[in-house]
Formats: sequence, structure tokens, C-alpha cells
Amino acid sequence: MAWPYHLLDLTHEQKHERRLLLDRYGVYAQLSAFIPILAYQLYRLAVWVYSERKRSKVSYSAIPSSPTLKRSRVSTSGNFARNWRATIWWLEGEFAQGWPSRGKFIAAGVWVSWLLFLCVHNTGEGKYFVFQLLFAVGKADMLSFEASGFH
Repeated sequence: MAWPYHLLDLTHEQKHERRLLLDRYGVYAQLSAFIPILAYQLYRLAVWVYSERKRSKVSYSAIPSSPTLKRSRVSTSGNFARNWRATIWWLEGEFAQGWPSRGKFIAAGVWVSWLLFLCVHNTGEGKYFVFQLLFAVGKADMLSFEASGFH
């Protein structure tokens, strides 16, 4: 199977179309950097609302063997909370001795996959120049993370 990308002589309309594609994917890559920040802020808001609602309910301190506490553990919300804590515990663990946590590796893998998708999507037959420029756009999007030491 031959390499699908090669250089072509383009008309003015085709060049304009490819410039629009580069601009659009560059904007997607830049704006997608805000999605994790927004998701974290929404998560913190949800935790705050949950804690405020829980604090407004006056309840007694349940004894570990009480039926009320046992019922809350086997409920759907109790089961979800237990699974959530186990997942967070697993994600915070080190991938290997002295390496970053598993959660950071997963986040970096998702981020790189998204940028690679933007680099190759809609770069079909004969769009070698677009393919090269989209890699440049993806790399430029990573500069802010590399400058801050997140890599």
C-alpha cells in the first residue's frame, strides 16, 4: 500500500478551503484546552453543592453497626460512592516507582489522541500539505503545557 499523501497543484478555491480547515482545527485544538478546566470547575461546584445539602440535613452520628448506616452503604448512592473512591484511589497510584500517577498518564493519552485525531481527520487523498500543517497546529497547541512543565 502506497503512502496516501502527496503534493498537488491546487486552485485558489482549494487553497482557501484548506486554509479554512486549518483555522477551524486550530480553534478546536485551542478551545479544547478549556474543556478539562471547565469540567474540573463543574466538579468542584457539584462537590460544594452536595456538601452544603448534606450539611443542611441534621442527622446523628450513626454507630458503625446501626441499620441506618448499613442501609446507606448498600444503597445505590452508597455503592456509587464506594466505587468512586476506589477509582480515585487507583488513578492516584503511581504507574511505576517514581513516575507520575495513572490519572496523569490517562489524561495525557486522551489529550494526545485528540490532537492526533485533529491532525489526521479530513486529510484524505493528496492533502499532504494540510497533514503537515495540522501537525504544526497540534504542536503549537501543546506549547502552553510544555512551557508550564506539564509533559
